[in-house]
Parts: sequence; structure tokens; C-alpha cells
Amino acid sequence: MQRAFWKNLIRFLFLVLLQGMVLEHIELPGHLHLMVVPVFILLLPLQLPAVPLLILGFLSGFCVDLLCQIPGLNAAAATFMAFSRIVYFRIKNRRDAVRDADIAGTPLPSGMGWGGFIEYTLWMVVLFHLAYFLLDAFSLRHVFYTLYLLAGSSLLCFLSVLFTVSVFRARTNTR
Repeated sequence: MQRAFWKNLIRFLFLVLLQGMVLEHIELPGHLHLMVVPVFILLLPLQLPAVPLLILGFLSGFCVDLLCQIPGLNAAAATFMAFSRIVYFRIKNRRDAVRDADIAGTPLPSGMGWGGFIEYTLWMVVLFHLAYFLLDAFSLRHVFYTLYLLAGSSLLCFLSVLFTVSVFRARTNTR
């Protein structure tokens, strides 16, 4: 239990600082955004109750907003993603399907299978970016540009999640 707490705290600090101090200042072609904060919410333990999950989602986005001086955009999108995760697992009833993901019950390919993990990750990443870009645009005036940002940034985030999970799982399996 304490091991999972410290692992998630370190993950939180690393991802928030990486997002707020490094990635927000990198301009990608086509005005795309590489978001890594959703990784924190994706990999929180399955046994975490709904209220702490929502609070952690809000805090992760709020901390990035403080670092980037953006008024609530990341906080709202991260909270929406945390809520969507609760709904996703209730609808899919994956709590019983995930057996031995790891000590903390983290949703990983080893417990969910790659197909289930990819489905879960895609849904959460797209919903996070949907909330982010719709709140950022706050209109449907530039709907195609918003859809372009949604698709491109979601793909970047999705690939970064798969890369992160693959690298860290491969490294921990060799021990």
C-alpha cells in the first residue's frame, strides 16, 4: 500500500513538472500538444474510490495550470477524464477482469491484455483531449481545426502512453 502511494506520488510530481515546465514550452508542428498528465490518471490504482480519484484528477490538472498560467483548462479536462474513467470501468466491469495487474491494481496490459489496455487508453486520451480543446475553443466556429488538434494531440499522447508502459514494463520484468 505504501509502495503504491510513493510510486504514484513520484509519478505525479514527475509528470506535472514535465508537462508544466518542459512540454508546454515546446512548439510542435501544426500547433499540436503533447500531454503526459493523462498518464497519471490512467495508471492510478483500480481500487481507488471515486472521490479521491476525482480530487487527484483535479489536482494534477490544477498543478499544470499553475505552472503554465492557464486558468483551469487542464484541471477541467483532467477532472473530466477521471470521471470518465469511473464511468468506463463501471460500464465495462473491468474490475473483475483485471486480475494481477500489479501490487497496486494498476490497469496495465499485463492484467487487461493489450487489446483491453489500448481500448481503455484510447477512450480516456480522446475524452481528455476532447474536453481540453472544446473548452479551449469554447465554440464550434473552428470545428475542423479543433478536430485536427483533437486527433493529432490524442495520437501523440496515446503513443507516449504506449511507449512509457512498454519501456517501464520491460525494465521491471528483467529484474
